[in-house]
Amino acid sequence: MGNEVTFNWGGDDRLNFAFLLEALNDWAENDVVLVLDEAQELVKLRGADLLGPLAYSYDHLNRLKIILSGSEMGLLYRFLKIDDPDSPLFGRFLGRIELLPFNRENAVEFLSTGFKELKLPEIDYDKVYEELGGIPGWLTYFGYTYYETRDLQGSLESTLERARSLIAREFSNFLRGREITRQRYYAVMKQIARNGCSRWSWIKTALEAQAGTAISDSEIHGYLKALMESSWLTKDEGGIVRQKLSSEECFQVAKT
Repeated sequence: MGNEVTFNWGGDDRLNFAFLLEALNDWAENDVVLVLDEAQELVKLRGADLLGPLAYSYDHLNRLKIILSGSEMGLLYRFLKIDDPDSPLFGRFLGRIELLPFNRENAVEFLSTGFKELKLPEIDYDKVYEELGGIPGWLTYFGYTYYETRDLQGSLESTLERARSLIAREFSNFLRGREITRQRYYAVMKQIARNGCSRWSWIKTALEAQAGTAISDSEIHGYLKALMESSWLTKDEGGIVRQKLSSEECFQVAKT
């Protein structure tokens, strides 16, 4: 089952993050890689300074390589404060890799390559893209499920069910602390879910219809900014707000 190490972030025996990084660096004979997954959650950490130790590691711990990964890049960048002159990480070069959803061509190539590596027969990759969209994680999960079952429709349904469950849980987590405005966030997502995109004016109309009262532009801006920081929405050059995730059905049937 593997090993598990837990750290205490509070109290007298709290973890000294800088000491941990130094210990890893001293232990490594060559390079050691420390991966902090879903690192945007660190923005919620109170009473602990992690940016200082990260900057110290960048400058002095040559054998330690740190990877910060996350599904909510806006929050991750807000945590790192890389554009803030007062941040310990300001001015330091950070390599960035952003994995966006595949378009149809890339999704088909991704699936085809994986199926060939596993010596699986060709399937209707376009159908998979139509059902699942281009999220790499969902395409990977589908491929694994199909490898185990050899059932195309069953694998699609299993992947969609898992995706809906994950989206519902993640959106519920996003709404924590936003109970008062919960209905409005759902109204935004449902408006966009109707066709995968929407304009500012349409969102404003939908919100005001749901609330039964006028809503200021600044309030709407706040809702959209929060959703974009958490990677639920993005915006194209034409100013249209779009969902990054292929989660339309989840919000069409969501109970509020």
